Amino acid sequence: MKPEPNDPTQSGTFHPATPARLSRNEIESLCTKAARGAGMSWGMAEEAGFAAGWLSEHGLDGPAALLAQLTAEAGKAWRDLAPEPGPGQWRAASGGRLCPIALGATLGDHCGLPEAALTAGLTLGPVGRPVLLLPFLAGIATRLGCGVTLKWEGSTLRLDGRGAMAGDLTDLAALQAATLTLAADAAPLAGTARGAAQGCDAATLAGLNALAMQTTVPPSKQSRAGAGSAGSDNE
Repeated sequence: MKPEPNDPTQSGTFHPATPARLSRNEIESLCTKAARGAGMSWGMAEEAGFAAGWLSEHGLDGPAALLAQLTAEAGKAWRDLAPEPGPGQWRAASGGRLCPIALGATLGDHCGLPEAALTAGLTLGPVGRPVLLLPFLAGIATRLGCGVTLKWEGSTLRLDGRGAMAGDLTDLAALQAATLTLAADAAPLAGTARGAAQGCDAATLAGLNALAMQTTVPPSKQSRAGAGSAGSDNE
C-alpha cells in the first residue's frame, strides 16, 4: 500500500529505488526502529542502531548485517539469545547462538570486572553475525586503554579505541556465526581508522522499513477524527 502524504507512521523510514547514501544519524534511527520492531527493548534497539551506524561509518555494511541478524533470530525468546557470563567463557543459556548486540552491550558493562577479564582470553559463543561486535569492542578498547584481538577459525582481527582495524576483516564481515576468542593486546596497531562510508541498498532498506513499521499504528478514521483540539483557542 502506498503511504499517504505526511503520514506520521512513515517518520524515520526511507523508500529509495536505488542504493541510498544515508547519514549515520539516519542509519541509526532506522535501524533502532527496525530492531524495536523485531522485538528488542528500546534500550537494546538503540544499541543495535549505534552498532549499524558505527559499522557503516567505518566502511562496513552495518544495516545489512543487522537485518540478517534480526531475520535469523526472529521469534526467538530473548533469554535464549542473551549471554550467560562465566569464568573464561560466555555462552547462551540455551546453547544456541548469542545475539551480538546483547553480547557487546553486556561486555561493555562488565569489561572492568573479573568475569570479563581479557588478560587470559575470553571465549564467546557461538555468536551470530559477529561483525556487529566491533563497535562495542572499540569502546572496550578505549575504556581499558589497550587494543583487543579477536580470533575465530584460524583468523584474527585486531582493533583499537580509534576504530583502527587490521586483519581478516572481510572474512569477519561474511561470517553468519562463529565461536570467538577475545583478548587484550598492548601492541601498537597500524591499521586503517576508517574506510569509506557505505551506502544502503534498496533490499536492505525495504527489510529494515518493514520491521520499523511494526512499531507504529497505521492511521484510521477514528484516529484522524480524534486528532487536534476539541475546543477553540479563541477564548
